[in-house]
Amino acid sequence: MDLKSIAALETLISDAAGKSESAAVKADIAIAGTAVSLLASTLVPRLDPALDLGAVDAALAKVFGGLSDLKAAIAPPVAANSDASPAA
Repeated sequence: MDLKSIAALETLISDAAGKSESAAVKADIAIAGTAVSLLASTLVPRLDPALDLGAVDAALAKVFGGLSDLKAAIAPPVAANSDASPAA
């Protein structure tokens, strides 16, 4: 089962780590996401068979996506052109 919440969490972690992360860090994040996905797909239904894993996944994906949006909204603005000389 491909959980959308895991992809959203990976994106959130990636954004928090910064855009200049190495390929090794990206690979580690992907491996951790896969491990969490497998654990969730296997263990959650055993804990409560009535639990709708798809609904929980969709809700978590919205939460993680919202956190990414919040991070972007409160980030300090980046100057469009820092080389421009001030007007005299």
